[in-house]
Amino acid sequence: MISTRKIALGILNNFDTKKEKVPILIKQSFKNIILSKNEKNRIKASVNEVIRYRGILDFVIEKGSRRKVEFIQPKLMNVLRLGIYELLFDDLIPDFAAIHSSVDLAKKVINKKTGSMVNAVMRNIQRHNAKHGGWKDSLFEKNIKLAYPNWLIKKWQKQFGKYNTEKLCSFLIKKAPIYIRLDESKISEESMISNFSKINIELSKQSKFKNFFKVIKGKEKIFETEIFKDGKISIQDPASGAVVDLINPKKNDIILDACAAPGTKSLYMAQRVGLGGKIYASDKNKKRVDSGILDIGRHNYKNIQWSVLDATKDKFPTYNKILIDVPCTGTGAIGRRPDIKWRLRSQDIKKMSELQINILNHMAKFLSPYGKIVYSTCSLEIEENEDVVNKFLKQRSDFKLLVTHSLLPDQWVNSNGFMFAVPYKTKTDGLFAAVLQKKN
Repeated sequence: MISTRKIALGILNNFDTKKEKVPILIKQSFKNIILSKNEKNRIKASVNEVIRYRGILDFVIEKGSRRKVEFIQPKLMNVLRLGIYELLFDDLIPDFAAIHSSVDLAKKVINKKTGSMVNAVMRNIQRHNAKHGGWKDSLFEKNIKLAYPNWLIKKWQKQFGKYNTEKLCSFLIKKAPIYIRLDESKISEESMISNFSKINIELSKQSKFKNFFKVIKGKEKIFETEIFKDGKISIQDPASGAVVDLINPKKNDIILDACAAPGTKSLYMAQRVGLGGKIYASDKNKKRVDSGILDIGRHNYKNIQWSVLDATKDKFPTYNKILIDVPCTGTGAIGRRPDIKWRLRSQDIKKMSELQINILNHMAKFLSPYGKIVYSTCSLEIEENEDVVNKFLKQRSDFKLLVTHSLLPDQWVNSNGFMFAVPYKTKTDGLFAAVLQKKN
């Protein structure tokens, strides 16, 4: 029987060589292997947390081995990362089990000699942690920037300043909270809370955004509830909901949602426009469109129509409201997807911004006079956000920026009138949005 540690190690090794998205690697690793739900959850958690703490784990490994990580073979590095994570940060694993299992894993997948090294390094760290109380916690206070690529830290410091970059790093190192959005047309708040309390799910209502709740306890149970399966609630971050607020769906509105997959915002807009309205959702990725269509069934909405269309070149009818949630680097979602920071390269930001301006220019052709486009990203990078919008406005004198101060809470709007959810301020994913109106 293959161990969960060995599977997790295989995923980490593949991540190093392929730089593929971790959810894809995890899905591939589960093929042709019979695993329980708990085993799958354990593997997912281990892989994501090792990647989340990666730079700090490497710092600890250098301390315990007294050698630079570049002089340790990659497969051995991942055995050590997995082991050190369990030793220092996984409260479910006793120290002796973390050490013994890591030594055994190194012997099986590499050789006996590496097992001895793993034992020595981990025991050095165990002794150091026991001797210096609070050392484990101080790792994050003193070395938080190590948990991110150096080029990205330097870029953020230039954009946000050193102090704010420190706060951003400290927030994004934590697991992103889970939020749910209630469809009050299907279930009341009181009924939802009553149902959840019976199975020990605890929620906290979000004061600034109606029908959004933070899951405080029992998040692993949410997907098994009838309330979720019947589409009475959706998993959605309030920042994503704020973008929908900017498009301001009204009853009977007809709205185009370009680059819409997986369709979370489409569903929210469909709820708000009602049966007399219509959401035309499109994306160029057929698999993601198929996923969006599947989710319509759970919610039983009749007012969403999905299409496979490319927002850089395909033709669309004319609309008065268009939401363009463009492809982006996703740096605002690092708390939820820690693999993003290690897969991203500095040149990716430039490539993405070029794609984004192409999409915005093309989709602007299909907006009615006096209509509005909401351009949004889940990126923190100014090149993908304000720079794209300003470039567009410079080229298109027939458009103007509508500032969002009156539409959102103050801390969600920057000094230039753009929506900018900065994670450590809003306690959400990082999102940017601009409202652009076409003149007559």
